[in-house]
Amino acid sequence: MKLTVPVQDLLDGLRKVLSVVSSRSTIPILSNVLLTADEGSLSLTTTDLEVSIRTNMTAMVEEQGETTLPAKTLGQIVSSLPNGDVLLQTDENRTTTIDCNRAHFSIMGMNPSEFPRDGDFQEDLQLTLSRTYLGKTLRKISYATSSDQTRYILNGILLSVKEGSFTCVATDGRRLAMVEKSMAGAEPSMDGDAVLPAKAVTELQKLLDGEGDVTVRISDSRAAFEMAETSVTTKLVEGNYPNYRQVIPGSFERSVSIPRESFSEVLNRVSVVLADSGASVKFELESGLLELSASSSEIGEAKEPVDVSYEGEPLKISFNPGFLGAPLRFLDCDEMLLRFNDQYKPVVLLGDEGFLYVIMPMRN
Repeated sequence: MKLTVPVQDLLDGLRKVLSVVSSRSTIPILSNVLLTADEGSLSLTTTDLEVSIRTNMTAMVEEQGETTLPAKTLGQIVSSLPNGDVLLQTDENRTTTIDCNRAHFSIMGMNPSEFPRDGDFQEDLQLTLSRTYLGKTLRKISYATSSDQTRYILNGILLSVKEGSFTCVATDGRRLAMVEKSMAGAEPSMDGDAVLPAKAVTELQKLLDGEGDVTVRISDSRAAFEMAETSVTTKLVEGNYPNYRQVIPGSFERSVSIPRESFSEVLNRVSVVLADSGASVKFELESGLLELSASSSEIGEAKEPVDVSYEGEPLKISFNPGFLGAPLRFLDCDEMLLRFNDQYKPVVLLGDEGFLYVIMPMRN
């Protein structure tokens, strides 16, 4: 293998794939990145056997071929190189030389035949989405997944296509975040569910910014996300996702319209006096006004009002500020709607189009 590629292109490519590499793997080849030189392009691939990432870049290829190199070491070398073009050349002993200006490195690789490859799979479902839309959607809900490894199905995010709607859901059993979008022109038979593991969601969020579309291909055990220059393939979480719709209240007696940014700022300020992450912020709601207050014996107390649009009966209700504030930094709306029945039943927060968040009040 022999090729020349701009240093910045190689560095950008490595940044896309290196986070999949585990430093604790007991399989040596998984610590390596697979480099494949074809006519006019270089591809980089990494995998941890659950998630695989492959990215391509234009290169001047003199000799086609492939090798694997220690991922961390290669990343450190390339990030230290001066601007310019880098020459990569691999000999028959799997030694690769890296030359850029006057810098020269020689590192040993491993046999590329040992590198795990993603086999082709026949998808049961395929759809195309805007990269920006899917990236924002994952950010709007991923904080609501569970970290409890005994509830592994809730560690992931549900992607569901049913009856012409695309739905993404995350829940930890105490709150639920959902984004739903109608898919114009979708075939009625195009139905299916997939639960993405947390690591795949994390990697996708890094890659989905920018223009263009992403093609999503789903089979019974794997999913692939294909963009112009990069693809992510992941195993799916096995099991049936719980019936999330049954926790969404069907009707509400009251609602309040709240300015998102100013409310978020007040919530953060008032929460400063809380010493316990499980403590609550109290809401006192009356016509046109919402007062937030919090107190702790260790620090003190705080309160601050927010002007809101509300005409119902006065109400006192309490929330975990971390849970209530979690979605606010990812929404784009100026005004959000809080809908509820009383101080004990589930509350729904609505913001951006298609977004819904269910949270339980706290009992004092």
